[in-house]
Amino acid sequence: MIFKDWPLGWSSAPILSRQYVAPPEYSWGSLHLKSPPAFSTVLKHLQVIGENGGEDTLSHWPIASAMNIEECTCEILKYLDKIWGSLSSSDVAELRKVAFVPAANGTRLVTADVLFARLTINLSPFAFELPSVYLPFVKILKDLGLQEMLTLSAAKDLLLNLQKACGYQHLNPNELRAVMEILNFICDQIVEGNSFDRSNWKSEAIVPDDGCRLVHSASCVYVDSYGSRYVKCIDTSRIRFVHEDLPERVCVVLGIKKLSEVVIEQLDENHKLESLGSIRSVSLGTVKQKLLSRFLQSAVWTVVNSMDSHIPGFKSPSLDAIECLLNSCAEKLQFVKHLKTRFFLMPNLVDVTRAAKDFIIPEWENDSAHQTLYFMNQSKSCIIVAEPPTYISIFDLIAIVVSQVLGSPIILPIGSLFVCPEGSEISVVNVLNLCSDKKEVEHINGTNHFVGKEILPQDARLVQLHPLRPFYSGEIVAWRSQQGDKLKYGKVPEDVRPSAGQALYRFKIEVAPGVTQLFLSSQVFSFKSVSASSTLQEALVHESPVVFDSNRPQDGLPESSSRREIYSQLCEQAQPQKEKSGRVSAGELVQAVNEILSAAGISMDVEKQALLQRTINLQENLRESQAALLLEQEKVEKATKEADTAKAAWVCRVCLSNEVDITIVPCGHVLCRRCSSAVSKCPFCRLQVTKAIRIFRP
Repeated sequence: MIFKDWPLGWSSAPILSRQYVAPPEYSWGSLHLKSPPAFSTVLKHLQVIGENGGEDTLSHWPIASAMNIEECTCEILKYLDKIWGSLSSSDVAELRKVAFVPAANGTRLVTADVLFARLTINLSPFAFELPSVYLPFVKILKDLGLQEMLTLSAAKDLLLNLQKACGYQHLNPNELRAVMEILNFICDQIVEGNSFDRSNWKSEAIVPDDGCRLVHSASCVYVDSYGSRYVKCIDTSRIRFVHEDLPERVCVVLGIKKLSEVVIEQLDENHKLESLGSIRSVSLGTVKQKLLSRFLQSAVWTVVNSMDSHIPGFKSPSLDAIECLLNSCAEKLQFVKHLKTRFFLMPNLVDVTRAAKDFIIPEWENDSAHQTLYFMNQSKSCIIVAEPPTYISIFDLIAIVVSQVLGSPIILPIGSLFVCPEGSEISVVNVLNLCSDKKEVEHINGTNHFVGKEILPQDARLVQLHPLRPFYSGEIVAWRSQQGDKLKYGKVPEDVRPSAGQALYRFKIEVAPGVTQLFLSSQVFSFKSVSASSTLQEALVHESPVVFDSNRPQDGLPESSSRREIYSQLCEQAQPQKEKSGRVSAGELVQAVNEILSAAGISMDVEKQALLQRTINLQENLRESQAALLLEQEKVEKATKEADTAKAAWVCRVCLSNEVDITIVPCGHVLCRRCSSAVSKCPFCRLQVTKAIRIFRP
């Protein structure tokens, strides 16, 4: 196979390595050469690289040194464009299964059916927008499965396929972010009215649970504001929760049940209530009278109305509604001596009450049952407040109960309104600045809350180091400034990749929202994919990544790996290069190699470090000398060419062997002595020769 066909069928032999030398066509048969190769050869080639290139594509794609991965793919697509009409439907079907199109800055090889001509959200590493370099081949890619844009049905199928591929494994941060993007997209489309049959979707919806696993939405619940107070009081091992970053609006659209719908709190039947007319110096009648006060109702409405701008999704009730609710609260409110409740899981009323031993009040230490200070059933027909310890204010409990009656997801700061004199409630609200015109920005679920935080234990197991790996814009990574520091989340602000033959390179990482720093590629770690296909692909990778565990930063090298081989590879690759963000010095490179080897359990003494640094410096000097030599050779070749041109100007143009030394008059043309004596007319202009004059070279 000749060199120009390298991207099409590199797996065939022999390969002619010299770019501009190809044997004559009459010898191709004996050498088993064919240009271009047959489609079966190209398909086999694509299947091999598709199996080995799921992640870290540039490390495993066998490309020619003069071509990058996009150029190779364009050559393949040009080849397919020429033969497309001759392919059978079975050939096209086989090609649809092959992941050979680079995406996400060359970090993934994907099939065409996960590419979109237009994609407004970042769905890497599951779906990608078609890189602009492949736009001339849209027709072929559409036949292979390229989609125009993301639709609801495509998003639904994507989640279902992901759930099948990932099984019950933890998603890495990039995969979790992509799933959240898909679910937010689905929610937006349904709310805008672009929905398909929602009843079918609810039964098939896939969401991430609190362990970052993909599960059916019907098996999960989300923690709503009313049910949030149940979490510490129940056995949560019996309940599967959705991921905490999944917005409540998405849960509502997808029909995910609330915690307060599947768990109910009921009074303990074994405990007899002892009614009280007052708690300490506060009588029940005084509290009821205060709740019925128009002044307090107006002040509470003012406070609640101000919270409308602070709490996303909370719609404050009108003044009339608040008056009605507070009147009902005054009618149903009871004071008791002690109060015990139990929690039951619907629909079979399984008791899931858990005695909270970690926050037991001193006065309740010997009580094994769940004891509480207030209770209100879901219909709000029973509102009970128990006598609190002396260090807890009764008015704080009243404020909690009133907040729940009004449906506020937070406790309203209205306890002082029950103590102040009648008619001064509004003044107290103004003095305490309980109302504010400042509006909070709604929390946006995404990747920004990851950046700068220490990585979670489940993500620490997925961390891997590939110093030559490219990164795509928006990718979540792990980073650390120096050996021994804890790993933290970061985000790549723009596409980056190393130059050919480069050992390490330097690029920017967003280490905090809006803050970027320069890091060596040895200080930045990617996350392994957890999908089934990626697991297979990683098993076929030629170079085993060094996996870092945050709990054991010195461990992680597979036992089967050859430590000498890793050491020799690092030494061979140790060649500092110049990058747009700055130069990696020999000292920095040696330090990075030492840290990598230390993490793999390989010690590198001072003598070896000095030897490696000297080797790197000598290699750099050798490259500089080679570059200077090439420059001087170019100068010599240029001077030689000029000399040859000057010498050729003194050769007689008639005999082409002797130097010219005679000029003839009157035309002035020059000839050698022998040719001038043999002519009577100028051989160039045909003028009669009247005189010959000898000339001399300077």
